[in-house]
Amino acid sequence: MTGCAICYRATEPGVHACPRHTAELRAWLAELPSQARLLEEEFLTPAGAPAAGRLGPAGRAHAPVPVDLRVLTLLGPGHVDPQGDDDEDGTVPILVILGGWAGYIAYRFPAVVRDRHGTVHVMPCDQARPRHGETVTGWCQWLARYLPYAITHPWVGDLHRQLGALLGRIRDLTHAVPHRHPQGAPCPGCDAFALVAVDGRAGITCDACGHHLEPDAYADHAAAVLHTHQTTITTTPERTLPMSRVTVRVLLLLGDQAEIVADVPEAERSEPARYPAADVAAAAGVPVADLPGRRLTAEVGDDDQLSGWRVA
Repeated sequence: MTGCAICYRATEPGVHACPRHTAELRAWLAELPSQARLLEEEFLTPAGAPAAGRLGPAGRAHAPVPVDLRVLTLLGPGHVDPQGDDDEDGTVPILVILGGWAGYIAYRFPAVVRDRHGTVHVMPCDQARPRHGETVTGWCQWLARYLPYAITHPWVGDLHRQLGALLGRIRDLTHAVPHRHPQGAPCPGCDAFALVAVDGRAGITCDACGHHLEPDAYADHAAAVLHTHQTTITTTPERTLPMSRVTVRVLLLLGDQAEIVADVPEAERSEPARYPAADVAAAAGVPVADLPGRRLTAEVGDDDQLSGWRVA
């Protein structure tokens, strides 16, 4: 069994990224182009041109607003080793990281070519060629297409670490963070109520144990949890606490009925209640003829009816 290079949980044989972190990588690659556009629009908007006829000394020779050097670095050129250390302040240009990783993956990807004699040769690619140009969007789409190959190598952990750090630096500047949507059903892996869906990320993940579910699997799980909950409510008796008991007194017998009042001073008694004398006597274990004047205890139901007669 292979282990995930990021969280070290068991994965499928030959795969070094669990479903949770694979989905996370896909989401980051989909988010990076829009985050790069935000950086350009919010921090690098060109200053207004000087008024007509006021060129030279009247025009500005400097930026009207100080520019954050971190933004210039992120959007600028440079060079980096994908598996080397970051620079001193941890800021590496976006294109450099994406292009560096694309080149690193391309050089290790086995390309199949035929020579002029028809012989098949398997050799590394010479370079990565994104379809949409060497832009943030082009590199992200290229990396997303080759992600199934990348997750079969242990260095996918370095790719995850660097892309996560890069996106974190950009979010600190743009303050654009995907919304999180907590789910109602507990996690099938650990029973914690920590399942969360994140905008732009495929599937639903448990923040407590890392268990990952595809949307259809979560829908089936939530339906099963709801069914179990409803069945439990239906089959559980309504009364779970013991009924309270009161002390009463049998005043007299009227035909087959026994008149019963609370065992309190006569001035505090309410109107007598009538119950079948045979039922009262049978429950209390005394003859019907012995009921008049006898003190009993009884359980009070939700409808204020008495039952469970016993001799006090």
